[in-house]
Amino acid sequence: MKTSDSIFLRALNKESLKIPPIWYMRQAGRYMPEYRAIRRKFKNFLDMCKNPEVCCELALQPINAFNLDASILFSDILTIPDAFGLGVEFLEGEGPVFNNPIKTSKDITNLPEFNPEDLSYVYKAVFNIKSALPSNIPLIGFCGSPWTLAAYSIEGKSSKDFNYTRNFIQQNKDSAHLFLEKLTNACFQYLKKQVHAGADVIQIFDSWANLLNEEEYNLYSMCYIKKLIALLKEDEETSKIPIILFARDPSFSTNKMTESNSDCLSLFWNIDKIDKSYLQGKVALQGNLNPKILLEDDNLIKAELNKVLNIFSNYPGYIFNLGHGITPDINPDKIKFITELIRSQ
Repeated sequence: MKTSDSIFLRALNKESLKIPPIWYMRQAGRYMPEYRAIRRKFKNFLDMCKNPEVCCELALQPINAFNLDASILFSDILTIPDAFGLGVEFLEGEGPVFNNPIKTSKDITNLPEFNPEDLSYVYKAVFNIKSALPSNIPLIGFCGSPWTLAAYSIEGKSSKDFNYTRNFIQQNKDSAHLFLEKLTNACFQYLKKQVHAGADVIQIFDSWANLLNEEEYNLYSMCYIKKLIALLKEDEETSKIPIILFARDPSFSTNKMTESNSDCLSLFWNIDKIDKSYLQGKVALQGNLNPKILLEDDNLIKAELNKVLNIFSNYPGYIFNLGHGITPDINPDKIKFITELIRSQ
């Protein structure tokens, strides 16, 4: 079989399928004991991401365990800020910490030119994973949205409210937009290199969409996502690559996300008002079972799964996924159970 036979790619092409293709955000991760065995060998998570052979092994773990319909690059969205010299580290119990965060407008002006070759370890991982996958399993490459990368880079760490970032962009609007422009161009170059290395699909993670109201979102996030997708659609090498957009807990309607010109919308778990008549024919849809349901007993999982499948039944271009990533406390047997349940419909 060829990649073109993939039911995942067929769904992205907005075909109606009896059984939806399945993959999971964070399908390689701490919930798998085989992942934890490898993770223990690395003090800093980003060091693990810089090892292409290990990234290949980690990406293949859920494919081998659950026979999923798509693989995703094992990496992190903060590789680009790290390449800009912001000194990203992952500390146990704290998550990402930036040694050189953006604190002044001068820090943005003085950023070095982004060199995509600084992330050659990512493209090597893409190549390794693609080479190791069965020919009919496509590989998803990804990046963080420019806004999400900016939020982390300014805050200097993860945060519940990102107050420092919010104040910074209000007080340094021109510099904030300059930074977002730089990140947009870096994301384009980065994704283009991933496609060149073998990625069949791209996902853009707007993981901090929830920090912004609709007006702010248009100004600081959607504007730059649209620019990024336009660059990808206009480039000869990437123009035919399907693009998935994920926005975490957005303050706006799903219909608004279609303005991005992405090919598929990945829905957060709490999105229940879905205007299928508007979206049908415009975009494929991916999602959106609440990951926490997988902590419950099998009967409840089955009932909640059927609710999701019923919402999207007959939608041309539906991919089953969770409405966020698999959390470390989920039993791998539950992933196996739900995957087999979907395929038995």
